[in-house]
Formats: sequence, structure tokens, C-alpha cells
Amino acid sequence: MSDATKMTGGCMCGAVRYETTGDSFGVNHCHCESCRKHNGAAVVTLAGFKADQVVFSGDKRKIYESSPGVGRAFCGKCGTPLTWEGDGGDLGPIFELHISTFDKPGLLVPTAHAFYPERIPWFDIADNLPRYKGFADDKPPLQQGPVSDGLPSA
Repeated sequence: MSDATKMTGGCMCGAVRYETTGDSFGVNHCHCESCRKHNGAAVVTLAGFKADQVVFSGDKRKIYESSPGVGRAFCGKCGTPLTWEGDGGDLGPIFELHISTFDKPGLLVPTAHAFYPERIPWFDIADNLPRYKGFADDKPPLQQGPVSDGLPSA
């Protein structure tokens, strides 16, 4: 693949680095409790890649097994959350990288919300993306767009 399909990223201290090759199979906002706890955030945005599209360098990442077959990687030095790792079904092994760890995260544009019913009730994003009960490839979506327009009421 050409250099135009490569992206780089890593942790805050720079000890763990990665490079992706090819397009992400999906960029999604995840509202599940596990992702929120792993990041200490109200929502997490992940870009998914097949395992053979990602190469790590530098320090070896630490992996916490959050449930059977699911690893959540982080830097052992600075603690930056890096990945959700597991079985992607038909895709095989996958890495879902936190877009905030990419050197140019603005190039990754979200297309859906996953695990929307698990969101923190006071948090919603005023976009028109589909919201799914589970993974973003579940059909049909629960709804299109947010509960409200996100604007304060008059």
C-alpha cells in the first residue's frame, strides 16, 4: 500500500508507537461502560483495523484482559490507553485504536455511535450519526441523531 494509507500514533510519553496501513474498517463513538472506564471519559472514539494492518514499535504495550478474549492495551510508563483488542468475527483479530492517540486524529471521521443505550444520560453528541444498541454493524440502528439537538432550551 502507498504511504498515503499510513497513519502513525502512540502514547503520551512516546514509549509505545504504532503505524497503521490501509483504511480503517470503522470509526465509531463507543458509549459502553468498559470503554468509558478504560479511558475515564464520557465517550471513547475508536478506529478499527485488522491486526495485520497495525505494527507496534518502541516499548511493549501492557494489556489488561477486561473480559475473556478482549484486551485493552496501554503504555506501561505513562498509562495512555491505546487499544481494544479482540476477535472481529469475519474480520479476524482486530485492533481498535483510540483516535486521540493518532498523530493526526482529525483525519479519522466517526460514522456511528456504538452501545448508545449505555451512554451517560446527561451526555449526547449533537450529530446526525446513527445510534446502535451494540456494535455499529448491528442492524437496524436504534435512531438517527441525538435525543435532542443539543442546544439549550429557551
